[in-house]
Amino acid sequence: MTKYLVMQKKHMTSLVKRHTGLVLLLLAMVFITISGFAWNEKSVTIIADGETRVVKTHLNSADGILHDAGIALGSKDAILLSTATVQNGTELTVVRAFPVKVTVDGVASEVMTVQTTAQGLADELGYKAPNYVPLGDSDTHLQAGSEVAIARVTSRSVKTYEKPVEVQVIRQRDDSMHVGEQEVVQEGTAGLVSVQEEILYQDGKEIKKQIISQNDIKQMVPTIIKEGSRDVVETSRGVVRYREVLTMEASAYLPGDGDGRGITATGMVARRGVVAVDPNVIPLGTRLYIPGYGMAIAADTGGAIRGHRIDLLMDSYGEAMEFGRQSIEVYVLQ
Repeated sequence: MTKYLVMQKKHMTSLVKRHTGLVLLLLAMVFITISGFAWNEKSVTIIADGETRVVKTHLNSADGILHDAGIALGSKDAILLSTATVQNGTELTVVRAFPVKVTVDGVASEVMTVQTTAQGLADELGYKAPNYVPLGDSDTHLQAGSEVAIARVTSRSVKTYEKPVEVQVIRQRDDSMHVGEQEVVQEGTAGLVSVQEEILYQDGKEIKKQIISQNDIKQMVPTIIKEGSRDVVETSRGVVRYREVLTMEASAYLPGDGDGRGITATGMVARRGVVAVDPNVIPLGTRLYIPGYGMAIAADTGGAIRGHRIDLLMDSYGEAMEFGRQSIEVYVLQ
């Protein structure tokens, strides 16, 4: 009896161990499955119908992700992925098909498509080269309501001719030059190309011309123009912005010149920093900066001040005599 009880006990212990092992194995499998499921979760950005949203998903199918997001697809709609496969960070864009009127050999119909060019639409519909060709520009961007005509090609011919290439003008910003200044640094010359052109016909009627190839005979040389972009100048009051620079003939005068009252044409008291100008060139009240003289305001006129002439008010007779008459740059401030 004792021997029997011992054997039973051993048998029960074996069963417990076996069941425990199975339970642990099952728990491990569940853990691995859950862990793998969580590990496979990814963020995907959906762009559809003018809205952008980020979703969390375990799916690897773009169709499945859109279905879960409640986004229905039409038979002609397309899905664009930013990556080769769906992964964390993928952008998924829904492109909606739009209606385009298509005329083939005079027969019109409306089709839905996501193609963006006439050539792409013709290829999609099976009207491919060399037997068919879209009329007009094959690369014209299509949108809802666009019209595309496709013609059957029955014959073709090729011709070669020479065509001049107009001079290209390249403009380069140069901050070492003032705004408004220009300098031609290279004179351009026209080029010449040999063009091979294909002419397409339908039943003897010309329907389209298209360039097959172009080869340079003479290389075009562009004209290069430097354009001033500097619009600030350093002054004793800091950096200031200007809108143009004028080269002017300058002279000097004193507060008592003219009628002797020391009052300018605008009613300001004559003092250093006031200059006389031709209002047709520089409007009265304009702020100026003159290197070697300083900040100034156009507040006076003079009988001899016409055109690009300017008179600078000085503090003393000696300073005026020393200045004399000279050509200067006048910065017209903003």
